[in-house]
Amino acid sequence: MNHKKTGEITIALAGQPNCGKSTIFNAVAGFRVNTGNFAGTTVSFTETQVHFEGQTFRLIDLPGTYSISSHDPAEKVARDFLLSGQADVVINVVDSSLLSRSLEFTLQLLEMNVPMVIALNMFDDAQKKGIEIDTRKLQELTGAEAYPVVAVRGIGIPELFRAVLKLTRGGFHPVPPVYDRDVEEDIQKLQENYPAALKTSLPIDPRFVIIRLLEMDKAFEQKAEEIDPDFSRLAAETRRRSAELHNWPEENVFSSHRHAIVLNLFEQVTRVRPRSRLAVAERLDRFLINPIGGFLGVMVLFLLMFSAAFGLGNFISELLEGPLVAGGNALGGFFSGIALVIVSGLYSGMVAGAGIVLPYLIPLLLMMAIFEDTGLLPRIAFMVDGILHRFGLHGKSVVPLILGYGCSVPALMATRNLENPRDRVRTMLIIPFIACSARTVIILALAGKYLGAFATTLIYLGNLAIALGVCFLLSRSGAKADPGIIMDVPRLRMPPGRIILKKVWLRLYEFLAFAWIVIIISSLALAFLSYLGIDQAINGTLAPLSSGVLRLPREIGITLFLGIFRKELTLIMLAQALGTSNISTLLSHTQILVLVVFTVLYIPCIATLSTLWKEGGWKLAAGSVLLNTTVAVVIAGAIAWTAVLL
Repeated sequence: MNHKKTGEITIALAGQPNCGKSTIFNAVAGFRVNTGNFAGTTVSFTETQVHFEGQTFRLIDLPGTYSISSHDPAEKVARDFLLSGQADVVINVVDSSLLSRSLEFTLQLLEMNVPMVIALNMFDDAQKKGIEIDTRKLQELTGAEAYPVVAVRGIGIPELFRAVLKLTRGGFHPVPPVYDRDVEEDIQKLQENYPAALKTSLPIDPRFVIIRLLEMDKAFEQKAEEIDPDFSRLAAETRRRSAELHNWPEENVFSSHRHAIVLNLFEQVTRVRPRSRLAVAERLDRFLINPIGGFLGVMVLFLLMFSAAFGLGNFISELLEGPLVAGGNALGGFFSGIALVIVSGLYSGMVAGAGIVLPYLIPLLLMMAIFEDTGLLPRIAFMVDGILHRFGLHGKSVVPLILGYGCSVPALMATRNLENPRDRVRTMLIIPFIACSARTVIILALAGKYLGAFATTLIYLGNLAIALGVCFLLSRSGAKADPGIIMDVPRLRMPPGRIILKKVWLRLYEFLAFAWIVIIISSLALAFLSYLGIDQAINGTLAPLSSGVLRLPREIGITLFLGIFRKELTLIMLAQALGTSNISTLLSHTQILVLVVFTVLYIPCIATLSTLWKEGGWKLAAGSVLLNTTVAVVIAGAIAWTAVLL
C-alpha cells in the first residue's frame, strides 16, 4: 500500500451522484482544499489532507458515478482511478433512503475487490421514510463494514474514519455477489480459458474483467480484443448464448442478473414500514415539479434572491458610505504628492471592495448556497429545461447556465459533462452572456440604486432574453440539440446553518484572497495612470466607443478597459474616474442604463477568457470576445441613440 512508503493513507470517496460524498468531504476538509485535473483529462477532482488519531489521510472526492461501465467522461475517470490501485481504501457513500438503487454500485466495487467501507449517508432520511437498515446483516452479506452517517450534521464520520484506519491495519475479505448457476458456469468457463497475456496487461481480478466483458464494457472489450482476439470472441459468444437462454437483450442480460441480486440483498438487510401520510417536504416537492407550481416557484425564488441581495446590499452600502468617504477625505490632510497617490489608491481599492462589492456579494452567495444545499437548484434546472430546449440548448446545458449566475468559470468547467462537442461549444458561448455575481453587483449597485427596482428587473429579463436570442441564432446555424435533460434530482432538505455559512465563507474567501487584491492593485494602478496622465490616453483611444457610440463621458473609457480584468472594476473605478461617488450628478438615467447594459454584455473577464481558451481553444475564446462585444455595442448603442433621437 502507498501509506507504507509515505505514511499517508489515500482514501477515495466513491458513490452515485447526490449521495453526499461532497458533504462528507466538506465536513472534514476545513480550508485545506486542493483542486486539480486527472492526468490527461479535463475532469477535475478535489482533495484534502485529514489528520485523525495520529494518522494522515489523503482524501479524494471522486466524480459521482452510477456504474463502473459508464461512458460519461467524469464517471470514466472515477472508474480508472479506482482500478489504478492508488486508493488504499474506498469509502463507498450510499444514499440510505435510496438503498436499493445505491447497492448496484456497491456490488460492482465488491467485484473490483478494493478495500472498502460503506457509509450509509442520509440515515435519518431513510428512517423518516420508514426504512430500517440492519448494518450487521449488510456487513455479513458484503464483507464490508457499514456505518450510519448523517454528513450534514457530522454524525457517524469519526466512526467511519476509525473503520478506515482499522481496515488498513487488518484485511479486507469481500463477499462478491454470486449469480445463478448458468452465469456462474459461464464465468468459470472463461476463467479456465483466461489468457496469461491479459492477466499481465490488466493486473486486476480476472473474475472482475470477465464480468466487465459479459456486461459489454467497451473499454474492456477493446483491451481484450487487442491482447487476445480469440478470448474476446469466446466472451462474446458466451454472452450471446446466455442472452438466448434467458430470452433477454444481449446488452442487458448481465445487468438484469445483478438487479435481481441487488433487490434480494435489499430485502434481506432492510425492513420498510408503511407511512400514513406524506411529509411536508414531499408535498412541497410535488408542488415544485408541477409545471404551473414549478414556474411560479422559480419566479418567486429568483425574485427572493435578487430582492434580498438588493435590499440588504443597499442598506449596508448606505450605512458604510458616509464613514468611508469621510475617511478618504481625511487622507488629504496627512499626505501629499506621490505619497497621497499611493495611499489614496490603496484606500480607494479597499473601500471599493468593502463598501460596494461585499454588501451585494454576500447576500447573493448566501442565497445561492441555500438554493444548492436545499436541492432547489436542480429543480430550477429541471423546470426551465423545456423552455431552454426550444432555443436550441441541450437539456444538460441548464445546470452550467444556472451556475453561471454565480460565476462563469465553474459554469464553463461544468460543460465537460456535455458529450456532444456542438452542444458544448454552443453552451460555452452563451455562458458569458449570463449575469454572474460580479455583473449582478453592478446591476444592483447602479440600476438598483439610481433607476429603481422596475428598471433593474427589466435589465435582468432583458439580459436573459438576449442570451436566449443569441442561443437561438447560433442554433439556426447548426443541427438541433439532442433530446432533453435526464437528471437525478435530490430530495428537498434543510441543511444546517453552519454548512451554508461555511460554503459562503469558502466562496467569499476566493474574493478576499484574489479578487479584492486585484481590485486594490487596479485602484493603485488607476491612481498612478491618473497622476501620470496615461488614463487620458486610454480615454482618448476608447473615445469613439465611449463618447461616440455609447454617448457616455470619455472619462469612463478607463473603467471599461479595467473591467476586462474584473467586471467589478467597472463599477468600482467609476467613482474614482468621475471624481464623485454620487454617479447621478454626472450621468443621466439613460447613460446609467447604457453603462449597465454594456458592462453586463461586453468582453468577459480575464478569468472567463482563460477558461474558455483552456476548455475550447483560442478560436472559441476569440469568438466569444467578438460575439459579446458586438452584441454589447449594438444593444447599448441602440439604447443610447434611441434616447438621443427621441
